[in-house]
Amino acid sequence: DLPWIETMVVTSSEPTVVADVEDEMARELSFYQQALEAANIARDLVNQAGDAFTRPDDYFAEMLKSDEHMAKVRQRLLDETARLKASADAKRQRNLKKFGKKVQVEKQLERQKQKTDMLDKIKLLKRKRKDGAGGDLTLDNDFDIALENTTDKKRAKTDSSQKGSKKDAPQKGAKRAHKDTKYGMGGKKRHAKSNTAESSGALGGFNKMKGKPIYKAKGKTVGKAKR
Repeated sequence: DLPWIETMVVTSSEPTVVADVEDEMARELSFYQQALEAANIARDLVNQAGDAFTRPDDYFAEMLKSDEHMAKVRQRLLDETARLKASADAKRQRNLKKFGKKVQVEKQLERQKQKTDMLDKIKLLKRKRKDGAGGDLTLDNDFDIALENTTDKKRAKTDSSQKGSKKDAPQKGAKRAHKDTKYGMGGKKRHAKSNTAESSGALGGFNKMKGKPIYKAKGKTVGKAKR
């Protein structure tokens, strides 16, 4: 007879009996109990034979797929994840853009409606004033007063700002005033220094020595004996 380690055949101590073979839960549970009992019996027999059946801590087994292949698989999965994320982000941006356009269109329609209502009120007010229906203006009196007050406030604000700007304007310094006098303050500069009929006849500021060099008298040269 061959030793048990050569065959590794294990028979359960009790036969498997299932009361209801149609009951899947009971059937699977009986199979599990039979396999668990056989595994415990086989472990004891292997220990009795003195053979090791567990993997040592320093055991190294290379995978069926190489590291290079697994790196490619990992990179492919990362690329697929990034692509799905980019697609989801693009879809969300499109939805936000559609919603933003919808809100913008609604705002434009609301402003257009307000503008149309305002123009209709103004036309109605002008028509009533033209017809001379003074007693019928009770409904639009508030609107009329508000419109006139707004116009008066804008006009008063504009006038005050213009006055304030002239009053608060910084004063020119002496250097700036001199440059303005010399170079002018904008406008035509061409022929600004050219003579005219009036300037040619005016001789009051004429100086005959102007532009001529001035010579200073030199002292007498000292002789060699006194040097």
